Amino acid sequence: MPFWAGPVVALTVVATLWACTIHHKARTAAEEAGKTRGLSVCVLFFDGLSKEVLDRAASGGDIPTLKAEILDRGLSVDTAVSSIPSETYPNLAALQTGLFPGHHGIPANIWLDRRLQIREAHTNIFRAYSSAEFLTPDAKTIFEMLPPNSVAVTTPMARGVSVHSTNLATVVASYLRNDWAFLDRKTIDDLGDAYHGALSAGSIPSITWGHLLGPDEVAHYEGPDSEASRVILRSIDRSFARLVRRLRRWGVYDRVLFVLLGDHGHAGYTRFVAADELVHRVLYRYPTEADCTGEDCVLIPSPARRPGTYDVGDAQIVVGAYRGAMIWLPSTRPAGEVPRAVLKAQKRRARKRRTDGVSPPIPPRSDFADALASLPEIRLVLTRGPEAGWVDVYGPKGRAEAHREEREDGEDVYTYRLLEGEDPLGFSPALLGRALPASEWLAGTATSEYPDLPVQAVQFFDSPRAPDVFVTPIDGTGFRAGRLGGHGALSRIETVVPFVFAGPGVRAGRLFAARTVDLTPTLLSYLDVPYDASKMDGRSLGILTEPLGPPAPLPAPENLTFE
Repeated sequence: MPFWAGPVVALTVVATLWACTIHHKARTAAEEAGKTRGLSVCVLFFDGLSKEVLDRAASGGDIPTLKAEILDRGLSVDTAVSSIPSETYPNLAALQTGLFPGHHGIPANIWLDRRLQIREAHTNIFRAYSSAEFLTPDAKTIFEMLPPNSVAVTTPMARGVSVHSTNLATVVASYLRNDWAFLDRKTIDDLGDAYHGALSAGSIPSITWGHLLGPDEVAHYEGPDSEASRVILRSIDRSFARLVRRLRRWGVYDRVLFVLLGDHGHAGYTRFVAADELVHRVLYRYPTEADCTGEDCVLIPSPARRPGTYDVGDAQIVVGAYRGAMIWLPSTRPAGEVPRAVLKAQKRRARKRRTDGVSPPIPPRSDFADALASLPEIRLVLTRGPEAGWVDVYGPKGRAEAHREEREDGEDVYTYRLLEGEDPLGFSPALLGRALPASEWLAGTATSEYPDLPVQAVQFFDSPRAPDVFVTPIDGTGFRAGRLGGHGALSRIETVVPFVFAGPGVRAGRLFAARTVDLTPTLLSYLDVPYDASKMDGRSLGILTEPLGPPAPLPAPENLTFE
């Protein structure tokens, strides 16, 4: 071997590795996109963080930098409601598309599509990065609508992003070592490296998105109120302090809008029950199937089947995040029929509500759903209603229904009415039986145990991939042994998350209520990027409340230091 071969090989390896760094990728993307001198958004996406836990960490002194740089100077939503179910993948897609899980194609972490004969488990770490393939064609992500200089770090879903650093090796190592602080630290450091790479090309990313997995994983194994959960937030805060120092040193801190938000919270539990055992027990007593011969599947008893011929094992029971259970019942629908809703995001329209002053008739009760809701381990059972746009809600002592209707002016209104017994959701009687727009339901239920549920339940069951039945357990109970925290159900602690904006042009203050699905239209409006609001379920929160002066020049690349 020639004497120079060794150094050449070494330099080749170094050059190859350098080309794979996020710094180099961000610089290349910036060069190809052209110089931009506007604002940048930095999204800190806390997987599994409830607003309650964040507030406790802030008041307890665990996150001094996040508190000073974002919470104290930001615009914070008092009740920010995530999309149901309270699981990561349907919420991540909702955040990035502005569409509810019933409309963007990913209704749960694990779901079945009986009409396409597929079952998808996004919780499989190697399938997770294929999750965006199941978005409906009309579901456009925020990355697809921004200039081609966007960055996403660690997140499994980022269709259309310019630079995607999955950190897969680090994720796997964190699972093996149970070291989530290391992964989150690398995620935030990668955000800083991406900014430095773009600045070295004389530009700045339109958006950087960092997915922080630690809070979710720690809460599952140690519990959301554990010391370990406090420790992981302290570690993230230290890493964020380093990012702030770097942005200040480079002179671009005042150009960055920070967004701190979660996808769901965690409910601690100490009691385990097997969801499949509960469901099978009730199905033995009340054999039930899904009749999918119409536009939508509806629950019906199975009288045509001879006693002893109904196989409860034909029901598919899925627990995606340890606290919510979803049931796909046996169906008679021919598998080859594929409804348009699979191919195109659209709402399923309900029949018109009666306007002659006479209440519509009470629909028949499902003995299966009613018996399931009566079990001492179960708090709520949601099922598809008698037609598209209708949802039945069962509780231990009563039954209600929610439905959507399109008014002549084109705005949807939602009605929630009590059918029997006590209201399963415990809402104010003043809300029952009234046809209200979605915004009024959000405001009227924001302080309740089930904020926004009449609207979101109907939206969820729009999806042909949604289950026939959605089960949420009582407090303190989970569907997976060996865990101390879970989510996926409908309780407030699982659905109310932090949602804070802090940066140029945003006045510190508070908003009473919002939905996290509002993120994408809010950021597009903030960055002055045109979009079709009619194609999103979310709405812009109008966070830009102060005039922006001309931005200061970006630092010359030769003046940048790399830490």
